[in-house]
Amino acid sequence: SSGINAEYGGSRMSGDLPREENRCLTLLPLSRIKSIMKQCPDISAISQESLFIITRATELFIELMTREAYDVLEERGKSEVEYKDLAGVVEKYECLMFLSDILPQKITVKEYYRLLQETRGDT
Repeated sequence: SSGINAEYGGSRMSGDLPREENRCLTLLPLSRIKSIMKQCPDISAISQESLFIITRATELFIELMTREAYDVLEERGKSEVEYKDLAGVVEKYECLMFLSDILPQKITVKEYYRLLQETRGDT
């Protein structure tokens, strides 16, 4: 079965970005990633190698999310990625379910109360 793991398992993501001779190896600022990493109390020292790897992994993750969201919006005939497209990607792939609390599908207040009643058994 094709899916997120098969589709993004290697060369497709790493080879798509154009590279110029003098271009940096990362798109995100290393200093910003380092300051985010330092927010974790369990991290005392950050090597340049680990900083680079975390930064590249973050870039690839962002690329994966936006490509998948773009595929969803293309199917709907839209031209801009919206929150619901990213939330749809999270819902679509089991390997991204760890983001379901961060990017949940939006629901109306009326739907929320209906779901709340169903879970309580107050139907």
